[in-house]
Amino acid sequence: MDDAQIFINAAYQSGYGAAAAAAALAWARNRLSTGGTTPSRLYVFRGASNSGDGVGHASISPTRPRVLLAFTSADAALSFAQASGLGSAPRLAAMGLGQLLTVLIQRPMISALLVADDSDSPLQAGLPVGLRIERTALLDQLQIADCRL
Repeated sequence: MDDAQIFINAAYQSGYGAAAAAAALAWARNRLSTGGTTPSRLYVFRGASNSGDGVGHASISPTRPRVLLAFTSADAALSFAQASGLGSAPRLAAMGLGQLLTVLIQRPMISALLVADDSDSPLQAGLPVGLRIERTALLDQLQIADCRL
């Protein structure tokens, strides 16, 4: 099953039509496009101390909204993990945008997807600078597209 179909199936299970899911995925790809291209793969990591919920610090309370952090290159992900002290051997996973958006709609505790810039910009609140796709904005796009169809 390809990346887009994974997201379309997840959106369908959440009550949205396939066409609405495809439109929301196109909206997200458009938001992430830089220089006219969207990376086909994004890289996320999990520190050894994490419970498998994605990127984050082990000391964060489970009631605090989380951010799914993704990078456009494996090198940038590893550099951030090492500079932030997120474990001595972080594991990387390459995921497509559809897979990341699926996580975003299926896990309400994840409030946003943050795709980090590849620059050496200073961190803001412990996170790199980048483009955010808020969970609420994604759900709004699904709802808007579903109503138009």
